[in-house]
Amino acid sequence: MAYLQQGKCLLQHHLDKFGMTQVELAEKTGIHKNQISLYAKGSKGMSLTTAVAIARVLKCNAQDLYEWR
Repeated sequence: MAYLQQGKCLLQHHLDKFGMTQVELAEKTGIHKNQISLYAKGSKGMSLTTAVAIARVLKCNAQDLYEWR
């Protein structure tokens, strides 16, 4: 069985693609803007619950928020 490894966070890419700022995402999800910034920079990983909440706003799948190897 092959295991996947989480790579680079693609949150900022999806924000840019969707035309949304980090502040707007924070307002829509209720996640503090500083947390959003840490996720977008790749300084902090997202929990599955957080990734799903963000993905719903960005109209993508939670696994799309990261590169996978």
